[in-house]
Amino acid sequence: MENEKISPPKIEYIKDTFEEYLGKKSHISASDIKNFLHSPRYYLYKAVEEEEENKSKERYFALGSAVHEVILEPELFKSNYIIAPKFDMRTTIGKVGYAEFLKTSEGKTILFIDEYEMAIKMGDSASKNDTFVELIKDSFREVSCYTIDEKTNLKIRMRPDSFANNKSTITDIKTCLDSSPSKFKYDVKKYGYNISSAFYMDFLGRENYVFCAIEKTAPYETALYVLDDEMTEWGRKQYRMALDLIKWSIDNDYWCSYNEFEILKECYELDNLNDFFEIAKNSEKITILK
Repeated sequence: MENEKISPPKIEYIKDTFEEYLGKKSHISASDIKNFLHSPRYYLYKAVEEEEENKSKERYFALGSAVHEVILEPELFKSNYIIAPKFDMRTTIGKVGYAEFLKTSEGKTILFIDEYEMAIKMGDSASKNDTFVELIKDSFREVSCYTIDEKTNLKIRMRPDSFANNKSTITDIKTCLDSSPSKFKYDVKKYGYNISSAFYMDFLGRENYVFCAIEKTAPYETALYVLDDEMTEWGRKQYRMALDLIKWSIDNDYWCSYNEFEILKECYELDNLNDFFEIAKNSEKITILK
């Protein structure tokens, strides 16, 4: 099925909190699209279970969030994060002290001292990259963007790290173990970064999407990358198919498993979605791996 670059519809820009952004459950995000491309059934599960899972992953994402704040909104860092002192949890005094600390830190993200020092060093590395500094100069940062996909009428949500006020560029900060070209290219494919970049560029009407990859270990190298046309077009095709098939799944109240999803995607490519149920009924649910 031919995929054409869309014209961006009207966009609503809101300076809300990340929690408020995540609360827009009826809106489709790039993460939702990648969950759906894993499988429709997985997408449905994540849509229901995501809130509880997010709570359990808060510690996992603490460092990445802190790095973003150090770089993009340093004036908010002290009000949103707190550094945990060391407590000897083998002693009663240590346990009592830790319990009191948790009470005083309510509403803030806890960082351990090594995480804080790492975030500062990573931010310092990024600040020494003149091209990156120029990219985020005079930019809108951590702003939620809401719009409508005109083809499916699905609600869309995006929260770019930074998009410039005076140039057609989105900048995306990624923390990683290795920011070398070969390793970051692997991350692009593994995490579907090209799906996200195409999705954001198209719906926000931007021409360029720059990844700023910052290593989490010394010397905390910072590297900037853009994706070539082939990688971007593949991401565009994937997000377009996902949106169309999310709409189909909602309309039919049917969420495919892995093998059925392969049949559904083939029907989509052949433009015969109306025949999916009949084709699936008469097909062996076995997928050929290539």
